[in-house]
Amino acid sequence: MRFLVTGATGLIGKKIVEIILKRGDKLSVLSTNKKYINNSSVSINYYYWNPEMGIINKNCLKDVDVIINLTGSPIAQLWTRKTKKSILFSRVNSVNLLKKLILNQKERKIKQFVCASAIGIYPSNMNIEFTEQSKFVSKSFLGETVKKWEASCISIEESNIKVLKLRIGLVLSMNGGLLKPIAILTKNFLGTWFGDGKNYYSWIHIDDIAKSIIFLIDNKKHGIYNLVSPNPVNSKNFVLEIAKYYKTKVIIPSIPKKIIKFFTGQMSELIIINQKVSSNKLISEGFKFKYIELKTALENLLK
Repeated sequence: MRFLVTGATGLIGKKIVEIILKRGDKLSVLSTNKKYINNSSVSINYYYWNPEMGIINKNCLKDVDVIINLTGSPIAQLWTRKTKKSILFSRVNSVNLLKKLILNQKERKIKQFVCASAIGIYPSNMNIEFTEQSKFVSKSFLGETVKKWEASCISIEESNIKVLKLRIGLVLSMNGGLLKPIAILTKNFLGTWFGDGKNYYSWIHIDDIAKSIIFLIDNKKHGIYNLVSPNPVNSKNFVLEIAKYYKTKVIIPSIPKKIIKFFTGQMSELIIINQKVSSNKLISEGFKFKYIELKTALENLLK
């Protein structure tokens, strides 16, 4: 089997590539960095693309069975008008560019199109456990971005290719994301939470997310899947669990939501988001999480 992966140098992409190569599958990678293009080897074929400019090497689809699209401008950056445009367009344009190439193939070999998405599509509401069938869509910037992101895949679905949409939660890793800065602050007695600390984080260990994606591909699944652990925790307990691991105390008062909103503006929805998201659909398909509880996940990542 040959995979084509975009976003291969990102947090999740690196883990996916590691699994693909370890099990002996063939791999092609689309990269926006030209320095990789001359590094093609027996293991990986690199191809250049630039979604925002509409540029893509058409040869990237040669012999490809499955596309895993993980590309997108980082969410965790200051949300100026320019960066918000980049966050949206980098996601939608990447799908549109791949879609155009796929649908124009004379001999279509692609069996599955896997596209990253996000639980940011769900509103902040701790009284609802969101499933893949939930009709609630957040009216926030994140919600609208994910809605358009997923909608860009529709014509691929209509062409009889299995489309898998991955609504990804808070990914825990010490190589990127929010865990490392929170852990460093908490270790040095500078940890705290936001507001009353009751807002829920629907998290997932980096190993579990990579393995769950490959699991869904191997089992030829399609449709929407929430990729989160079975046990979301509120932000206060999230920080306290880290403090417990480091045997430190949280001595800084919690930061009021008003202050967060004042300094971060619309981006504050990233920080004080409040979502309890269900992974029951993924579990019902037979996937077994290695890290079900936050404690065991942190013990593995913080060691």
